[in-house]
Amino acid sequence: MTCNTRILARGSAATLFLAASFGCGTAHAFAVETNGVTFSVTGNVNTNYTFTSCDKTPGAVAGSLLCAAPPGESSKASSLNSGNLPNGIVLGIKTKVSGVDTAVAYGFYPGVANNDFAFGNGPNIQTGGSGNVALGTPNLDVRQLYATFSTAELGTLKIGRDYSFLGFDAIVNDITLISVGVASVRTALSPANTTLGTIGFGHLFSTPNAGITYISPDFGGLTAAIGIFQPLDSLSVTGISASSSSSAKPAPGFQGQIKYKFGDAKGIGGFASFSGLYQKHELSAPGAGATLTDNNPTAIGADFTGKIAYAGAAIVGHYYYGEGLGAYSYFIEGFSPTGKARISQGGYIQATYTYGKTTLGANYGISRLNSTDGDVDGGVLLKANSKYTVGLYHKLLDNLTLTTEFTDAKSKANSGDSINTTNYNIGFFISF
Repeated sequence: MTCNTRILARGSAATLFLAASFGCGTAHAFAVETNGVTFSVTGNVNTNYTFTSCDKTPGAVAGSLLCAAPPGESSKASSLNSGNLPNGIVLGIKTKVSGVDTAVAYGFYPGVANNDFAFGNGPNIQTGGSGNVALGTPNLDVRQLYATFSTAELGTLKIGRDYSFLGFDAIVNDITLISVGVASVRTALSPANTTLGTIGFGHLFSTPNAGITYISPDFGGLTAAIGIFQPLDSLSVTGISASSSSSAKPAPGFQGQIKYKFGDAKGIGGFASFSGLYQKHELSAPGAGATLTDNNPTAIGADFTGKIAYAGAAIVGHYYYGEGLGAYSYFIEGFSPTGKARISQGGYIQATYTYGKTTLGANYGISRLNSTDGDVDGGVLLKANSKYTVGLYHKLLDNLTLTTEFTDAKSKANSGDSINTTNYNIGFFISF
């Protein structure tokens, strides 16, 4: 087997993380070539035991995804679950047509627990709830479905569905990607396909989306990319924020990225990337008890991710800023009840050291969602999420990693109320 991520463009998140963090020998891609066509398979299987201590005396924090123990019930929760990255398989096909490298990729990502992501609405049994029950099934998450056309001189055209730019470098360089990180209330009480990792606690999830993007040729380590994407509705899971539902959008969303990779003969290497996002919204519903005063707000976002590594040690830093960008992923709780864009910002800092087959790591992250015009002073809406994770990751085999972590996470409302949880997890991650 050989390490090969180029065939899949960005490829599977697991392949990119393992190649960057543990060396090329861990990130295998199986490939077979016949009659000028290369077929490749990459992916992972992972399962974790997670023990979560839910908050016994939680405050009211609307928008928190941490576990608050119901009155009279146990605050301790055990679960067997996929980690921050669900199990996945990415199928690739590549050939050359008229001198142009042409490739397609299909990425499928199921979980392991008997509960799909749609709050219990599994295809094998309809429980009307979100519990794990017999005859249940995990959800199949189709994150990638795209084609690329590229030459060294002209760059790459990509069409289809793939991860977005903003937040992508943050997640594939996060040590919790192949493990658990923050265990949400879903992980503790009724596991879904994924845990949170550092999502919403230091970076936003680069949601997969339909798009058409252009990536420039590599100019000595420097690349640039720009794309148009399906415009997304704004979402309010709390009912407090203004939102839209299947509203018509006159223009697509736009994203771009500039990235520079470096390395020298002394073994110092790393990268720096800047990403940006822009989308106009058509809000259709105000928050509870409010009247829309701005139903055409603009959402903007920008982030920076950087990494430097030398002799087994590595430091990663990430920062993001947005208006209307929201929490956890794009445009969730991004607008006040009257339609004013809320400012969100956050980041994480991470340090790792690898000695032999063992990597030690620590990660601290924070995400803030600022109140604005139309918000209630001192309200229950989420103000900030913060967490720290310490972990040990040991390669039992070239492609099998034992992972264990401890995470302390906290959500805080504008009122000052908070929810605080801890979770310990141990699991296995196999990549191929």
